[in-house]
Amino acid sequence: MSSSAISFVSQAKLAFEYSLKNLLGKQAAFYAERLVAERPCDETTYLLGLAYFHNQELARAQWHLQGNKLPEARYLLAKCCSQLKRWDLAEDALLPSSAGGNLNEVVNGAAGLFLLGQVQERQGRREQAVECYFRCLQECPFMWEAYERWSWLVLGSPSPSRSSTAGVASSTFSDQKLAQTAAAVGSSREAGVSVSPAPLRTAGHGIERTGRASATAIKSQNAPPRNELGSKGTLNRRERRESWHSRSLDGHAQKEPRRSAGPAGQDAPSATVIGGNASNESLSLASLLCKLGVALHAVHGFNCQQAVDELSSLPKRHYETGYVLDLVGLSHFESADYKKSELAYNQAWRVEPHRVEGLEYYSSALWHLRRDVELCRLAQQCLQWDRLRPQVWCVVGNCFSLQKEHDAAIKLFKRAIQVDANFTYAYTLCGHEFVASEKIDKAVAMYENALNLDPRHYNAWWGLGNIYHRQEEHENAKYHFYKALQVNASNSVLRCYLGMVLSALKQPLLALDSFDQAAQAEPQNGMAYFQKACVLISLDRHEEALADLKKVRCLAPKEACVHFQLGKVYMKLQKDRKALYHFNIAMDLNRDSKDYHTIKTHIEKLHIRGISEDSTGEASAGAGAHRIMSAAPPVLVTGGLSSPVAAQQLYGLSPGSRPGSEAPQTPAVRGVAGGFWSASASGSGGPPERVRAYPVTAQRGRGSPLSWGGSPGNGLQGSSGFRI
Repeated sequence: MSSSAISFVSQAKLAFEYSLKNLLGKQAAFYAERLVAERPCDETTYLLGLAYFHNQELARAQWHLQGNKLPEARYLLAKCCSQLKRWDLAEDALLPSSAGGNLNEVVNGAAGLFLLGQVQERQGRREQAVECYFRCLQECPFMWEAYERWSWLVLGSPSPSRSSTAGVASSTFSDQKLAQTAAAVGSSREAGVSVSPAPLRTAGHGIERTGRASATAIKSQNAPPRNELGSKGTLNRRERRESWHSRSLDGHAQKEPRRSAGPAGQDAPSATVIGGNASNESLSLASLLCKLGVALHAVHGFNCQQAVDELSSLPKRHYETGYVLDLVGLSHFESADYKKSELAYNQAWRVEPHRVEGLEYYSSALWHLRRDVELCRLAQQCLQWDRLRPQVWCVVGNCFSLQKEHDAAIKLFKRAIQVDANFTYAYTLCGHEFVASEKIDKAVAMYENALNLDPRHYNAWWGLGNIYHRQEEHENAKYHFYKALQVNASNSVLRCYLGMVLSALKQPLLALDSFDQAAQAEPQNGMAYFQKACVLISLDRHEEALADLKKVRCLAPKEACVHFQLGKVYMKLQKDRKALYHFNIAMDLNRDSKDYHTIKTHIEKLHIRGISEDSTGEASAGAGAHRIMSAAPPVLVTGGLSSPVAAQQLYGLSPGSRPGSEAPQTPAVRGVAGGFWSASASGSGGPPERVRAYPVTAQRGRGSPLSWGGSPGNGLQGSSGFRI
């Protein structure tokens, strides 16, 4: 090659590097085309494909890279094919047929193994994907994304050897392995071998010398004026200190602590630390990755308290980062502690105001808490700065869902799916909205799409089980609830729904065991106590049922179905005055429902048989019951009568007693204002409310949940109030 040709190639290559370094993709493609025209070969063709890739022209890049033998070109071809969803071509580029499936032949080392794992995962080969991610981590412990995907997929692997994976983080992210990897990367850089997916080479020593000279010339154009340099070409340190000191004394130049706007559109107050180790201890990268790895694996296994404890042990400087706070918020979200989840996500947004990751769960937490104003502001802010992320459209869809605009919410969740067809959460949210709109067939299709993308998405298993439960196909419902519990065995509400199905299948003892496990996992789950009480009533174990119903009344003092069941139990125990007392409370709470007549029928039964002397020695005449029946229903204030003294006299209760006097009334659990469920029970004619993706046991709309009032033998009809 002549000297002029060598000079042309080196200068064009340097211009290409300069353009690519400064993110000028179109200009880089121009110089790459000149290189291909001057010296067509695999190397220059790779540079042209790289320029097209950075310029988002994936199809053109793929066409130019086909047949290229360079390892970096094959890796880039695989990247283009994967983004174009041509999975078979991507696999062929990474692992040629001559390799026979040997992972040692994957191009570009650990990065190639990670990309191959993604390709295998998209093709539904999850076992092969797990193996690729694991091999990737063994080759390069820096591949955190590979650990994230491995941690999620391995928990759903049927292989017994992968059931115990808690120690993988400590064995992978060790000081020795990271030191070896850092040494290997450093030596490859010193040898001139780039580890990035865009290595650039020079041809011949003459070209290399010319390139260095040209680089020096280009850098000199950006150098500061000579009068700003010291005698050795650097700014004098004393002058720098004095300049900095003068600026710091200037009130206008002094840097103020940044106060970023929060999701509500107002200046956020100083960040409230909700965790983290305040000590300023030193921490190696290996130990940090190990702690994060253990916490992430605990989140993926739904061991949320372990994850929170592990993350809280991090130093404050690492805890107060968007990634860690996102994990904290997700852990509280999975535990259905929506107030703490909101605090964590709010803090993450103060740290990173435009962070997209986690917004779908943040908006769902606001949805559960019924914070319509905050959710609306969050949706408006997200739409202002990013419309190409599925999380943003999930936020807006949740906003419309909270306003019961189900059709609009469906369109927005579909928009999220259009932006990212692999975003599993959007399918489940869309399915919930279809259920709320009574479009069951479309809801089933959405849930199945979610499971095709991710078989560990237990929310979709729950959604299908809930549909079958509503249609009284209890065997199918039982199967789907069991599948959900295989993924998330610690979920209290899943066990409640399984218990309801077992009760409907005439398996009361198994149902009681399921409700007991739900109550142990979550002591404030009123649904578990209520359903357990209903099963105990069917078994004529009224004293035990009464104890559970009293617990539920403390959690939900304004639920009509709770007072109705209390009335039935007291009626069975021949305590007619207390029965009449709770029947009247239930009737007043259900004034606008057809269940009002059901309650009135039970009161008439008491009137027919008269209020006889019960086990406590309280007596009354039948005329007293008649007077109570003929009287207008009392007005309830916060679950009790407007006059406590009148209530005591009316129902023959001892002085000082009032609704909920057996145990102190507690405020609404998990931050839901107005009680655990809503203040009135709706009729069975309305559409059941959807249950939320991910966490559980939250208030939804109006009406007592179907899980309380809709089971056979409860005597009341209601609509679902849960979302998973």
